[in-house]
Amino acid sequence: MSEQTVKDVAMRVLVIEDSHVQAKIVSRHIEGLTNFTTVWASTLEEAAEIISAQRDELFAAVVDLNLPDAPDGEAVDLTMAAHLPSIVLTATFHDEVRDSLLERNVADYVLKESMVVLDSVVDGLSRLFRNQFIQALVVDDSRAARNVVRNLLSCQNFQVLEAANGAEALALVEQSKGQVKVVVTDWEMPEMDGFALCSALRKKYCKRELAIVGISGAGGTAMTAKFLKLGANDFLAKPFSAEEFSWRVNQTVEMMELIQKLNECNQQLKHSALAGASA
Repeated sequence: MSEQTVKDVAMRVLVIEDSHVQAKIVSRHIEGLTNFTTVWASTLEEAAEIISAQRDELFAAVVDLNLPDAPDGEAVDLTMAAHLPSIVLTATFHDEVRDSLLERNVADYVLKESMVVLDSVVDGLSRLFRNQFIQALVVDDSRAARNVVRNLLSCQNFQVLEAANGAEALALVEQSKGQVKVVVTDWEMPEMDGFALCSALRKKYCKRELAIVGISGAGGTAMTAKFLKLGANDFLAKPFSAEEFSWRVNQTVEMMELIQKLNECNQQLKHSALAGASA
């Protein structure tokens, strides 16, 4: 990501929280650990006004689930309607709350139990920011299955492409010229299955260049082992939860980025050593 690109993208986070003290704590934590700026709204009405006036400057929102004037998550509905990736703060958690948040396609939710959750918020915002520059490819012959995975990746702010089989996927990866960084592939597909796709991709792209996550509802430990032996970074057995999928994919991307940074550091050390030896 170039310096010019960073200058051209939104860097502001909308914090919606009725408590002035809590909002200040959240905002200071975000601004202290990232390059993001924050803007605060204490009510649903204020949030709507800020979104209307500053939408192009906002890239994400941190939203309290229950406000005095929005007790049933209306603030979340507001941010999601504005296509703002949203991390929700909630003081209570049970199945009904979880289901409601997942139905709204929020990026994540955290429990307001302690200050420790703020680190999770910051980590989530940073990941959402970086994901917007990453193309992810979903490979599955089932349109319904592709839609499910596409929705999960979109919630995490990835740019999402689709392919119906391995052959289509290979062509799209080649056409992207290095822009596709994540491939999520099913196993059983016509023309070229997930195993063959994984093997073909690994002949051209190493793990610091392309992350591969295999998924399947068939088989057991052998399915996992074969995907991993053929070069996949991870494997998920269907059915999986939205939280598990998001966490595993994001962790896979984090690891890929870490490997890239380590490789860059090693290259810099080698250049420095060579320069020192020739001096």
